[in-house]
Amino acid sequence: METVPPPVPPMPPIPPRPSGYNPVPFTSTLTFKIIFIVILCILLLIPDAFLFALTDDREERQKDTVTEISESWSGPQTIIGPIVTIPYHNKGAVDSVGVVTLLPASLDAKAAIESRKLSRSIYETIVYNSDITLSGNFDMTYLEKTGIPLTALKLDNARVNVVIGELKGIETLSAFRMGSESCEMEGGSDYEPIEDYEVISTYSTKESDSRGWRNALSAPINLSQLADSTSVPYSLSITAKGSKEIGFAPVGKASDITIEGTCKSPSFKGMILPSERTVDDGKFSANWKLNAINRNYPQAFTGSNTYNINESVVSVDMLVPVDRYQKTSRALKYATLVILLTFIAALFAETITKHPIYVFQYLLIGLALVLFYSLLLSLSEHIGFGVSYLVAAVMTIALVGLYIFGVLKSRKAALVISGLLSIIYIYIYVLLNLETYALLAGSVGLFIALAAIMYGSLKMKWK
Repeated sequence: METVPPPVPPMPPIPPRPSGYNPVPFTSTLTFKIIFIVILCILLLIPDAFLFALTDDREERQKDTVTEISESWSGPQTIIGPIVTIPYHNKGAVDSVGVVTLLPASLDAKAAIESRKLSRSIYETIVYNSDITLSGNFDMTYLEKTGIPLTALKLDNARVNVVIGELKGIETLSAFRMGSESCEMEGGSDYEPIEDYEVISTYSTKESDSRGWRNALSAPINLSQLADSTSVPYSLSITAKGSKEIGFAPVGKASDITIEGTCKSPSFKGMILPSERTVDDGKFSANWKLNAINRNYPQAFTGSNTYNINESVVSVDMLVPVDRYQKTSRALKYATLVILLTFIAALFAETITKHPIYVFQYLLIGLALVLFYSLLLSLSEHIGFGVSYLVAAVMTIALVGLYIFGVLKSRKAALVISGLLSIIYIYIYVLLNLETYALLAGSVGLFIALAAIMYGSLKMKWK
């Protein structure tokens, strides 16, 4: 006899879903997208840091290459002199020996330069040939101010010194004429005219150079017949090669220094700016009129004193203006702002068009924005920074705009984001070229961007 199973009770009715219920994965919610965008912006700082390091490395390589070119030609030429050194042996109550240094009463220094560019690979530097003349006069009566008796001075054992930046750059050198005396100068001046004699160099900073002038032209000269002269004329002519910079120290009680020549972008440097200067059509001229009051060393002093004469040098810098690395580094500082604003615009577009942009697609957009700086750096090494910036910006805007169009299938959204990127890149380029008002313009621009984001957020559905 078959057993009849009991009847199955009916299933309880399923309660109706609440109105508006729509199961959406958390990864597709607006909250997740916002969190992901913030995390992604932080992660994209990693390639941004690599680009910073790459920019610094390229800048250092450029400096090293320029230094190598300069060393092969000749380095900067800085002329200090002429300076007369006279040994003495004072046999007074206390027997003493040393040296008296005498600077000229007047200095008329002129340099006429012809510059040109030397390049290696993509790097270049300015080198020049120069015709240098030094003239003026010495006043021997300044020796009395040192307190050393004239009878103790070994005037027949004096030397004249002209310090120069690079001896290897000298091509021709005239005889040094001082009064009726004429002498042939040679490189270096390590000499010891009397026993236990020590010269304290005002130019050298090394103990090994304490006897004599470093990187100097020097020659012995007999001043016995000129001890009481108040005006002893001198003259010297030098033809020299150099690079980057040329300058003079105003060692005369009255110094008139003139540097002129060819260079498109000279920079005037040193203790004081020139009294007169002109820059026109690739040529320049600069003139300094200085006197002893403008510097911190006297006309005559004993060898036990040390003065930094080289700190009073005035010069013309002829470095090639290379700001591509500095501007690229400054542009990199705005990378996070560009990425964040673009992501926010993409998020608004995604919400309005109701077409999702997946997290991987956000990553690709961010990488495209970072690649802009790599393009900018590499292009700027071959063409001007302005043109490089334009090309890199157009390429990046086109790439991101087309990708947004492919993802959202909305021409309007693609055009809006492309337009936004264009405005951002134009704004950053303006900031890179501003100096005085860069902070003000940056603050105003950020305020406007935040106001636009706040306004756009009012139109979004956050639930």
